[in-house]
Amino acid sequence: MVPASDRMEGSTPTVLFGEGHGPESSTHVRFEEFEGPLALLLSLIEARRLDILTVPLAGLTVAYLEALAMLPGDRLGNISSFVTVASQLILIKSRALLPPRGDSTVTGGEALDDAPDPEAELRARLLLYRAYRDAGSALQERVTGASGLFRREPAAAQAAAIAGARAPQRAPLDVGLLVDGLGLLIRIVPPPEPPPEVLARSVTVEERAAIIRMALRGAGVVVLQDILRGVSDRVLVAVTFLALLELMKRREIVVEQAEPWGPIVARTAELEPAG
Repeated sequence: MVPASDRMEGSTPTVLFGEGHGPESSTHVRFEEFEGPLALLLSLIEARRLDILTVPLAGLTVAYLEALAMLPGDRLGNISSFVTVASQLILIKSRALLPPRGDSTVTGGEALDDAPDPEAELRARLLLYRAYRDAGSALQERVTGASGLFRREPAAAQAAAIAGARAPQRAPLDVGLLVDGLGLLIRIVPPPEPPPEVLARSVTVEERAAIIRMALRGAGVVVLQDILRGVSDRVLVAVTFLALLELMKRREIVVEQAEPWGPIVARTAELEPAG
């Protein structure tokens, strides 16, 4: 479970109204619970290309403490939140180092299995943080892509809201205009072309056996590699080989191969050399 303090509905956002004209200086909404320590831990996981669902968080304790020591003081913000995550990692690492006990109870009679799992809680917080971070990145891409469009500046919107300004009342648009516009779009967009019809190709053992019989009838002896020369279809090669085996089973032909990977020679049973 994720602690209530880490849930979006239990957090109070901080709204920063920008004064610039670019997306980077526009209005920002920040949640303190999702700033700083979780971002640092998630960056360590992603830098190592690890799966957040399976990575042992105990193995990141030393790396997190080293990265925390290298951060400048002005970027730490609320230091207690960084210390909280660091203490959770230390607890997870210490529990991983302890040998398993036969008596899985702690002081006070509470079972270890019933005690909260700090690793599961921290992993859930990381997953929640990553979801909101990715959603914010997607929204930022949309804002950046539409930066060339006209928009209302945050400062003007804030001033209008404080003054109680309202948008001017305008006459409702005719619904028929929308219907006509949709009809025009339907006429402009050409219908999609039907996909090409794919005909299934069937190759039977009897068909390939008839080809082998025809080749033997003309030459008396054939080489399988000669029959398959220029054939790139694996299915056709496999069916031809099965047809060869079927003719052997019916005692119509005799097949021999003098050496491994050598030519496979087939001859009619009547032409089999004696002795």
